[in-house]
Amino acid sequence: MRGSVTAVRRQDTYKDQVKATALRKSIPICTFLVLLLPACSFFSPDPVSSSFETMGTRATLTLAGKESSKLSGAADKTKQLMQDLNAELSVYRPDSAVSRLNAVAGVRPLEVPEHTRRLLELSKVYGELTSGAFDVTVGPVVDLWRPVKGQTTSLPTDDALNEALARVDFRQIQVMDRSAFLAGHGMRVDLGGIGKGYAVDLAWRECRNVRVLNFMFDLGGNLRVSGEAESGLAWSIAIRNPFERSATLAKMEMPDEWAVATSGQYERFIEIEGRRYGHIVDPRTGYPAAGLAAVTILAPNATMADALSTGLFVLGPKRSIPILKKTGAEAVFIPDKQPAELWVTPGIRSKLTVLIPAKVQVLPGW
Repeated sequence: MRGSVTAVRRQDTYKDQVKATALRKSIPICTFLVLLLPACSFFSPDPVSSSFETMGTRATLTLAGKESSKLSGAADKTKQLMQDLNAELSVYRPDSAVSRLNAVAGVRPLEVPEHTRRLLELSKVYGELTSGAFDVTVGPVVDLWRPVKGQTTSLPTDDALNEALARVDFRQIQVMDRSAFLAGHGMRVDLGGIGKGYAVDLAWRECRNVRVLNFMFDLGGNLRVSGEAESGLAWSIAIRNPFERSATLAKMEMPDEWAVATSGQYERFIEIEGRRYGHIVDPRTGYPAAGLAAVTILAPNATMADALSTGLFVLGPKRSIPILKKTGAEAVFIPDKQPAELWVTPGIRSKLTVLIPAKVQVLPGW
């Protein structure tokens, strides 16, 4: 993993800048996981786990056997943290900070809690980094690609797309000391593409604060690890085969304190006129991104992994290379074709054990 360590050190300046934005007021952020999809798992004996439902998905805290006595207390703390954050960020709760902010878009600023402000700031950071491929204001366009019960699904019209795109622009998000403002009328933010990674980082820090040192926290496939799964053994996670729901594509050894998240389109899609369209929409064009089955990001914090898994899925492998080099994150790109191929960054290759016949190569153009 020498190459990966070198890359991380080379990017300290950039990471410190992002970390400072994320962790202002001394609330640390750690790694973010690749939206590894619901099929993340570990390959170690003797773990103990506690699971609960939160933020529309399942959270699981897994401790190495040697720390099993700490599970109940740590699980209670992380569960409360997740519940509080969900109450602040959920777009399905009219009383949440995000819903109230959306309700006054284009009208006036609104005082919002610290986590909401921090996430809005980070969303702008990753929006700039990906040249708009990651944009938390993309909701009006995404709505056009959701099937409506009882209606024939058809392609959005150009007029509908243009009207929706006019309300999509992360640069219109303004964050002040205690408030935020969405400058465009009809805008709205949905922090789901970064919020789970951020939540993982908060939970990770909470566990460390109560002296739990060897654990993995998984929130709907966004996860981060600490320490060892067992004495001398790193945590490992499974990457599901995007072309066969029940199969595992590969397992990956996790660097200590790092996170992973995966974005893919193989579970959520619609068919229009015989063509399949995925749920990940390019905020710049208004059309679903195409060409990839899945992207897995390994990053030093879960917030980064979460945001980049979506943004780099939209950008595609070639345009993702400068971002990966700048941030020090690693990636696995799986093109939407069979037989399966894996295009990987150099630092992640030694950590992967591929479990099916598949061609593995360093990302073309690296």
